[in-house]
Amino acid sequence: MYVLGYAVGPVLLAPLSEYYGRQPVYLISWFLVCLFQLPLALAPNIGTMIICRLLAGLAGGAPLTNTGGTVSDLWERNASGLPMAVYGLSSTFGPPMALVVTGYIGLDLGFRWIFWILMIITGFFWVLLAITVPETRHSIILQRKAARARKKMRHEGLASASTTADLHVSQRQSLHQLFRITLSRPFYFLFTEPITLFSALYNGFLYGLVYLFNEAFPLVFGSPNGHGFNVGQQGLAFLGLAIGPLLAFSLSPLQERYYLRRVAQNNGKSVPEARMWMARAGALLIPISLFWFGWTSYKSVHWIVPIVASSFFGAGLYIVILSILNYVVDGYQTYSASALAGVILMRNLVGAGFPLFATQMYTTLGYEWASSLLGFLAILLVPIPFVFFYKGEAIRLRSPWAREHFDSEEDATH
Repeated sequence: MYVLGYAVGPVLLAPLSEYYGRQPVYLISWFLVCLFQLPLALAPNIGTMIICRLLAGLAGGAPLTNTGGTVSDLWERNASGLPMAVYGLSSTFGPPMALVVTGYIGLDLGFRWIFWILMIITGFFWVLLAITVPETRHSIILQRKAARARKKMRHEGLASASTTADLHVSQRQSLHQLFRITLSRPFYFLFTEPITLFSALYNGFLYGLVYLFNEAFPLVFGSPNGHGFNVGQQGLAFLGLAIGPLLAFSLSPLQERYYLRRVAQNNGKSVPEARMWMARAGALLIPISLFWFGWTSYKSVHWIVPIVASSFFGAGLYIVILSILNYVVDGYQTYSASALAGVILMRNLVGAGFPLFATQMYTTLGYEWASSLLGFLAILLVPIPFVFFYKGEAIRLRSPWAREHFDSEEDATH
């Protein structure tokens, strides 16, 4: 339910940052995430937990769209690669690392202490946000400066109809208009834009695998047919999934160096397809690691072998997800928020759905063939980064939304 809230939350919260600014959305949403840990820690029944997890997910979805906007506020497009690499690490390193930590908390202290500790952590970061993160959205900063100037002029008796009027009020969309656009445009992009559709399909599949492993790992490493790990040791098995993104992150400077070289060759203009350079290798790592994981899941094979396989999956996951994120942002530029909202919506809907059939699939097909089935599906998706890298420019030229940046020379062919 938390992941389902993650799917819907960004679509609902994205307009608020445009209307009120990024800082209020961060502070209010993160405060709600912290607050909802309290009823979860005290929940008397499963119904309360389901509702509160859904609401916490809705609030927690704000950073999925807001953080990318903050990065674009603070860094120029061609300098945003490394900041986005850090952002991408949070969504691929965080989930498995959380399971490493919470496994022993649940085992030694009980599951309710997981929520108490989450409340402490989120509360600490809320205070940190309030102290250190200012407003970064340029239009909101200018509006606030103009409002302060008008107020000062009124106090000094220099006010007139022309000096105190808000000249931009007619240009600002109403909140109703913003919601109408942001609730409809992501679906339009999903079903009419090939880049958005295939990015969403690939992202959805990969995130679905991440959450599917939450159910599969306890079977492979903990069940009587597995390695017999206790709950805490099962959590440690996720270290491979956490280490993989860290290793891939260390290669980010190579990707950034290649991208900047292509930009220099393109007279300083963005080359979105260059973002997919490393994604080709990442896409190959994913099916290889899934087959490796599946066919070393036998109880007779040492447990470190499938964990090493999962680290390669984590590396491929990070590379592909980050590349797609950057490619969509660079390709659509002005309309990237709508395209990303469609990608995020699908990836989290799939992420919420995959765990529902994971246990049944692994017990019915067996650990080896269940992972192999996922590997075969991953093979079907391998061409996507290659098509984007070699033919992405032609695809963007056929898109009325992406082509606009060719026409305005914000982007150029390569």
